[in-house]
Amino acid sequence: MALSFINPETGTATGSTELGRAVLSAAVSVVNPKLSEEISLQSNWRKTYQSLFARVAKAEFATKHSALEVANYGLASFEQRIATSSGENLLELIRTSWRNNKGNVLTVKIHGSGVSQIPGIDELDLKQMVANHSAEKGIIDAVQGLTGHAINADLLVALAGGAEYSPTRLWLDWGGDVAIVARSRKELWSELITRARKSSGTLYVPVLAKKLTKDVNSLSDDELASLAGLDLVEDYEAITGWIAELARTDSRRIVLGNYAYAPGAKHIEVQAVQHCIARTITEALPKSRVVLSWLATPTDSHVVSVEFANDIATRFTKRSRFTKIRDFVFSAREHKPETFNSAEGIEYALIDPTSSMQGSSYALAKRVQRWMAYQQVAAGRVVSYQVAPPATTDSVLSHRILRATYRGAPHFGLFPYETHKAVRISALLLIAQLQAPINQGFEQVYSQLAVHGGLWRSLYNPADLWRVATIRGIWGYFSKH
Repeated sequence: MALSFINPETGTATGSTELGRAVLSAAVSVVNPKLSEEISLQSNWRKTYQSLFARVAKAEFATKHSALEVANYGLASFEQRIATSSGENLLELIRTSWRNNKGNVLTVKIHGSGVSQIPGIDELDLKQMVANHSAEKGIIDAVQGLTGHAINADLLVALAGGAEYSPTRLWLDWGGDVAIVARSRKELWSELITRARKSSGTLYVPVLAKKLTKDVNSLSDDELASLAGLDLVEDYEAITGWIAELARTDSRRIVLGNYAYAPGAKHIEVQAVQHCIARTITEALPKSRVVLSWLATPTDSHVVSVEFANDIATRFTKRSRFTKIRDFVFSAREHKPETFNSAEGIEYALIDPTSSMQGSSYALAKRVQRWMAYQQVAAGRVVSYQVAPPATTDSVLSHRILRATYRGAPHFGLFPYETHKAVRISALLLIAQLQAPINQGFEQVYSQLAVHGGLWRSLYNPADLWRVATIRGIWGYFSKH
């Protein structure tokens, strides 16, 4: 069932630009009415959306209550503007599906017979990540002594769990149970089922009941791979009913992982489904029964401690003579994050390493996730909003310009991670936060354990950083990978 964006006052369909403009304007309507009006009147959205998202990020920290106010108003607007093809409000339909949509999805459990692996990462490697300014020091303490023995206290329900960056495969290796929502692609499900068989965990495979012509438990692995799968945008009612059944029949805490990505405006659609399911599950279950998890991006505008700006300024002045000459030749200017004080006198810095290549739909989808994290923190829930590093995923390396950028980036202090390493670090930090939740304020929710690859502590103006990295790594444009 397709989704559409609507104007809730008229019921008429809108585009993704109007949606983004309306949601962003609503978000700051109370904390900064002048900015709200400016956003609503903005006609050149493609050129200005990055700066507007940055200004909204700053508005989130105008006072100690602003982040929650922005989140409340922004998400209320977003939830009102997502409709089904039949005109129903998506959130209301998903709430109804939680209560009534039963028996449409059957589950096959694949129990692994492998030896459980122990989660871990070389401590020296973590220290090096902090030393080269690509991660925050909180990660070292977070994973210290991590064993993963308590992983079976949770059931991971992974939306888009087949994604390359999803932690699901490691979760299985470490002996955990995972229910995966992923599209019907035989090669993907064959790979997941094979991985599960070799692991020490349990994979919950969903099959739409209407696809079956025989008992689901009599299917071979090959038959199961052909029938398995749920599509977030097409099967959201069935998905919601399936998760509700899992919650009713399994007393463990549910970790709802939100890992979906799609190009362009489709990203807003998949995020809308993820968001409405997350909203519904947190309304239906007590705090002790659910944790929301996201893989956040470092390429959003974030407000952080002023220490970031001070650190950048200090290190920039200490560059070697050779580096200064190189930077002059490349016209690589100093990164000077905007600093400001909240109404309570707390000094912050605004970091804005956004890229126009990602587009405004990506920016909106990711900001909606952050606002939801703010709300859950304010409600006293445990969340895992993990800033994950730029990684050499297949989707990234398929773009020639990004291949060049990633190849040249380390010369300027930006460190893209190999995919397997990025996934492992993110999965470890998820386990760490589940077993020993950190004390989270609105800023700490994303900064304390951030693995940003150097973007947030870059010595160079973000626009210059992307440019000079691409020039330095230009041969990557012509290589195949």
